[in-house]
Amino acid sequence: MARLLSTHMEPMSHKSTPLQAGQANIEYALLIVLIAVIIIAVVALSGSAIAKRLGDVANMLATPSGSPTTSASPYATALLDLADMQSRIMSYHNKYGGWPRTWSPYNFTDLGLNPADYAQPINGLYISPHGAEVGIANRAGDNLQVYVKDLNGNTLHLIDTWAIWCETTTSVCYYHTVAPGNEVDISTIYVTGQ
Repeated sequence: MARLLSTHMEPMSHKSTPLQAGQANIEYALLIVLIAVIIIAVVALSGSAIAKRLGDVANMLATPSGSPTTSASPYATALLDLADMQSRIMSYHNKYGGWPRTWSPYNFTDLGLNPADYAQPINGLYISPHGAEVGIANRAGDNLQVYVKDLNGNTLHLIDTWAIWCETTTSVCYYHTVAPGNEVDISTIYVTGQ
């Protein structure tokens, strides 16, 4: 009987017809589109979550809480501007699929901002978008000094022309250079010499 079955069975072919190959390509393309939509949704949701976190930090700073300054409200304004810029950068990225330009005045105008509004410091802090990051700094030659604490509670002095860089895709800010070990707690920023 086994002999009878083996003579009547035809070998299976693994060749696909043009219709099957076309269908496989369509399924593959749909899978790629689905993954892209999921990625875009995650980036859009994380952008608003980051802006909310920074807004929460700014609201926390709106009342004095034992910081080295007598009133933290000026820094709350700067941090709200930071959160707004980060939200605008994520919106730009979601809309155009890339980061805004990094050079002036386009680093502001790409986000719908007027560069003249940021030409002067906001309570000692200059805030400037730069691609996927936002920089916070003072200017060389002024009498203002910026301080921030690292994640271990150590106070760091921001050297003139250096910046604190806050990433848009995360809620992490860095002292001078975006690199592991340079993370800072942006809620501890303060300025002296005003």
